[in-house]
Amino acid sequence: MTECSLISLQPWLEAQPFFLLGSASNAGDCDSSYRGRQTEGGFEPLLRVEGARRLVFPDYPGNNLFNTIGNLLEHPQLALLFVDFVQQSTVLVQGLAQLEGPNPAWPRAPRTIAVAVARVLRAPVQGLPRLELAG
Repeated sequence: MTECSLISLQPWLEAQPFFLLGSASNAGDCDSSYRGRQTEGGFEPLLRVEGARRLVFPDYPGNNLFNTIGNLLEHPQLALLFVDFVQQSTVLVQGLAQLEGPNPAWPRAPRTIAVAVARVLRAPVQGLPRLELAG
């Protein structure tokens, strides 16, 4: 694993179509959820990098179980996992979450999640299949 700068990865991160979000409760119950671009009603960004140690992404309604939000209210540490199919690697972003209100960048999201980024790591992945996303 190699430590990276959030700023150096900004264009790449903001261009990604999806990431996986990991969270856990105080009791250690873990949850992983898919977070992808909103495709209905026009383009909305997946996330925004807002400086060397902060990124923000929308929280759209999902299954209405609020597993991720419940975990983050108890235990704000989270991890975002991005898969780089071209470079055959993953990028892991770890930090502390803070729930925020609506943001004009995501008009259909009732809230956003801001991350105070503690660490960004890139790791090669042997045998990762090639993936080409449909346009």
